[in-house]
Amino acid sequence: MSSNRRRKQKAQSLGLNDAELQLTELLGQVLELLRWNQVLGYSNQYLLHERLGLSPQERQDVMKAAAGAVEQDGRMQDWGKRLLEIQESLQGIHARMTGEGEAGDGPAENRSAEDRPADGLADGLSGAAGA
Repeated sequence: MSSNRRRKQKAQSLGLNDAELQLTELLGQVLELLRWNQVLGYSNQYLLHERLGLSPQERQDVMKAAAGAVEQDGRMQDWGKRLLEIQESLQGIHARMTGEGEAGDGPAENRSAEDRPADGLADGLSGAAGA
């Protein structure tokens, strides 16, 4: 049995479609990493401030270097790509369920924000490290 078929069976057993299963798995990965990032962030902030006694400018320099390293981490870009794929899949499912054709509303970027339920989330993921 192919992995794609097993994946669809797993999704069905959970009462989800494939895109919903992918979205829940992606969210689980993001939340797990977020938790560890918080632990590391708080511990590093404590060390920089309390133990090493760095000046605010030195702490800022450390934060800039860390933000640069995060930007180089391919997971953020991968998650953004996966989210876009899931959004497209969910939009296709919605279009089939509502009977809308492929050319019904035109390209996604031409639709209003209300018509694009999850647009901007992928941008938020890739831009979160720089914020």
